[in-house]
Amino acid sequence: MNNKPAPRLLLILPIVLMVTLGVFYAYGLTFDPNKSQSRLIGKAFPIVTLPALSDTQKEISSLYFKTPAIINIWASWCSACRAEHELLMEIATQHRFFVYGVDYQDDLGNARAYLKAQGNPFDEIMFDGAMASAQPFDVLSLPQTYLIDQNGIVRARHVGKLTKEVWEMLKATLNQREN
Repeated sequence: MNNKPAPRLLLILPIVLMVTLGVFYAYGLTFDPNKSQSRLIGKAFPIVTLPALSDTQKEISSLYFKTPAIINIWASWCSACRAEHELLMEIATQHRFFVYGVDYQDDLGNARAYLKAQGNPFDEIMFDGAMASAQPFDVLSLPQTYLIDQNGIVRARHVGKLTKEVWEMLKATLNQREN
């Protein structure tokens, strides 16, 4: 039998691994995606063509979105998306902004049923069940809302539930750019 002691590296390795994982975990708990600016700010909103939620045989291109606009990336399974839905309905009735949706990584039937039950604030909805818009729309998490100015330029992004306070801040960002 070989009674050699284990090399010191093998004894230290689990401790180093645990400390490293702890650092990554702590960073993840403090990371706020709204503090990192989207690469889309100050640029034209990306052109993406996806099927329409209402009729997947019809395609919708973001090229034809009217402005100024709100583009909301959401899903029927997302609790924060459900929580912001009433505010989106309110914004849509004010008719100051076009409201577009991107139904992201969702079930087509569930999304249609949700909008039928809760109301539809969107002028058009793209259906992205396969996450094709993740890279061009810089999707980090759901919900995600972009504010587009009258020239089609992205002026603000918010990741997370849209609240009245956040909505006022987004509009203020747009107003600052216009003045």
